[in-house]
Parts: sequence; C-alpha cells; structure tokens
Amino acid sequence: MYVLATTNTAEVLKVPLFVEHLMEYEGNFAEFVMEHYDNHKEDSDWATDQKLPFINPPIVLMVNAQLPDISFHIEKPKEIRVPQKNSTYQEKNFPSLYLSRIFQPPRFS
Repeated sequence: MYVLATTNTAEVLKVPLFVEHLMEYEGNFAEFVMEHYDNHKEDSDWATDQKLPFINPPIVLMVNAQLPDISFHIEKPKEIRVPQKNSTYQEKNFPSLYLSRIFQPPRFS
C-alpha cells in the first residue's frame, strides 16, 4: 500500500518484468542491480533494460519553492523622558512588630 501511495503506479506494475529479467541474468541480485541501475551501458538487451522499473521514471510532480527575500531594519528606540511628578503621598511609619512573627530566618536543627 505504501509503495503504491508514494511512487508512480506504472513503475510498480513493472516489477514482474524486473523479476523475470533477474531470473534470466547470470549472477546474483546485487550484481544485477549494480549493472542495470548504476550507469548502465547499452548492450544486447538494452530495449528490455529500459522497461525495468525506475530506470526512466516519469516526472509526475515537480515543486519549485523559493523563499522570499526578507529584510528588516531595527530602528534605535527614541528616548522618551517622563517628567517627574511631585507626589502628595507620604509614607506613614507603621510598626513592623507583626512582621517579625511571620517572616523569620531559616533555622537549622
């Protein structure tokens, strides 16, 4: 199922020809693949070799994606001065005696 979904179906249908040609070949499987799929030279059975799967697969889909040129410029932030306002708030002197009971330094036993 996976092979049919990810490859050209016509190439998968050529697999029986591949097996038949492999059985006629005098040598092992690795030699057959190396001879027919790695810079194959024209020989007496050239026409049959060209019918093997994935020798000349058709280009079904070709995607050409190009990323746009992205450039950006970071401007130096402008200095904003905030005027100091005179506050009318005055901090009152609260007794901190109640805080001494809650917040205490850690003790080691």
